Amino acid sequence: MSNRVTKNKRYEEKVPAGIILSILAAGIVPLIMRTFTYDSHLSGYEWFPSDGTVVDIFLAYKSFAMITIGICMAIALAYRAYEHEKFPVTRLFMVLFAYAALVLISGIASKWKGFAFGGSYEMFESVLVVLCYVMFAFYTFTDVKNEKTVRTLLKWTGIFVLILMLIGVFQGFGADFFATKFGKVLYSTPSFWSSLDSLVIRMPKGTSYSTLYNPNYFSLYLALVLPMAVAAFFAVKEKKARILSGAIIVCSVILLITDISITGVMSLVISGSITILVVLSRNKKPFIAAASILAVVIVIGIVLVVAVKPVQELFLRKINADPTPLTAGTLKDIETNTDNVTLDFKDGSKCAIEYSFDDNSQMTVTAQDKEGNDLTATWNGSSDDITDANGTVLCSVIPKSTEDGQNFVSISVDTREFYFIQDEDGYEYITGSGKLVKLDNDIKSAGVFPEDFFSNRGIIWNRTLPLLPKHIIIGSGQNTFLMDYPQNNYVMKSLLIESETTSIDVKPHNLYLQQWVENGLIAMILYLVAVIGYLVQTASVIRKHDIRKPMTIFAIGAFAGILAHLAAGIANDSNVCTSPVMWVLLGLGFAINEIIKHEDSDTAGNS
Repeated sequence: MSNRVTKNKRYEEKVPAGIILSILAAGIVPLIMRTFTYDSHLSGYEWFPSDGTVVDIFLAYKSFAMITIGICMAIALAYRAYEHEKFPVTRLFMVLFAYAALVLISGIASKWKGFAFGGSYEMFESVLVVLCYVMFAFYTFTDVKNEKTVRTLLKWTGIFVLILMLIGVFQGFGADFFATKFGKVLYSTPSFWSSLDSLVIRMPKGTSYSTLYNPNYFSLYLALVLPMAVAAFFAVKEKKARILSGAIIVCSVILLITDISITGVMSLVISGSITILVVLSRNKKPFIAAASILAVVIVIGIVLVVAVKPVQELFLRKINADPTPLTAGTLKDIETNTDNVTLDFKDGSKCAIEYSFDDNSQMTVTAQDKEGNDLTATWNGSSDDITDANGTVLCSVIPKSTEDGQNFVSISVDTREFYFIQDEDGYEYITGSGKLVKLDNDIKSAGVFPEDFFSNRGIIWNRTLPLLPKHIIIGSGQNTFLMDYPQNNYVMKSLLIESETTSIDVKPHNLYLQQWVENGLIAMILYLVAVIGYLVQTASVIRKHDIRKPMTIFAIGAFAGILAHLAAGIANDSNVCTSPVMWVLLGLGFAINEIIKHEDSDTAGNS
């Protein structure tokens, strides 16, 4: 009697119609652009402009589309359950469901529920969107049941990926479609059509951002799609499929060379190195040789960076920001008091400034050092220059007045100007939006990173780390980082950019800090357990199965893509532009592993 077994219904060679939802999530959503005018509900905060009305182009409609797709997926799953389909719920998906539950709990417990569930300024990744992410992964996992479905999903998603990349490539060469009148008409609502010239996406010419809002998001996007495109090129023999994947690879390389940040390159290098080691671990000798070569390369790289000055300077230029008054200047901070404005300098010295105006609006300035000794204030025709005992100019105090004749001053230091006025509360700082605030130097900073580290990410990371201890169990709520983070660091922002109100820190530029602050340490751990668990599971599949087979090659591509995303997350956040791709790929990766294991059991049964 034969041991031949009948294929499980789940693995029959047919493509379910429902796979279109996964294609929409991973392929269409990143392409969506549409003007959306809304009230940010932030105008009441001193660090936000008085007019809270904001126009979004890249994020809001992506969020709306994902919620719609997520609801459709939930309905489809409910119908399939009604039809008595049994879903394979693995332990790792149980971990993801627990993660989703904590995201929901953090949102419900948040002080800022409106932002957590409705989205916030420049971040429309609400609780509902994150729940949809998990839905994308689970739905794709349950819907992808065979190799034919895998190829269909990759083919159609790949077409939309290529469109997105071609837009970015043309932008990199100075031809921005969205700067044209036709492009503006396509992404704007009719209310903007009479004033299209006022609709400007503020990106330097030659910058590739495509429909992803931020050039940094291209790093995350490439980290996800390039490894899968390479895998498809080798796994699929059809000419058209190879042309598609080859075009994606070429566009990716062009973008990496011409415009994308170093984060994208680094994440792909890390992912590629680890993926190669996993593949070679099938055979002990090649693995040891490759691991040894990699170790030698790393050691040589460290030695070059530490010991060879030109290499060190090149490395530092790549990971640090360009010099600014914050990093290259003398000023450390400013404090407004009842009786004076005090400048704190990096060398430990201080300058306490007092000013007054007479009835003729003539300004008188006095200043003292931290010991109370008088500093010299010399009028030069337009300002009072304050100098120390060595004759070094510390700052300049410039008289100003409003249109209605109210006097105030500008203090110029490190090529920046800071504006102050006196009222019943003493000296107050005038923000870029004209609001009066106190500067009290009470902002906590961990001081772990250099301020200019990773293009000034060090500043944000240092001020995010003190927030972590209060979010061990639950977080502040999805999308609420901008509310929990100290936005009132006006001096730092002014030293980085011309106007501190043009920059609101809506995210920590680190996926893991973002997860911890917004959803809590436990949620972050659950997220990592699920994703790293997938990587461990896939590494085992790769090591045990024939890497010449298409499905194993696809498994390698998915492994490399998810791994690169984790690496890129060190310097980037989760966002509605790229995360739908990641979560669909995660579900696809789990599904590919199951298909490979089923094919092996089928082969064993037929032997």
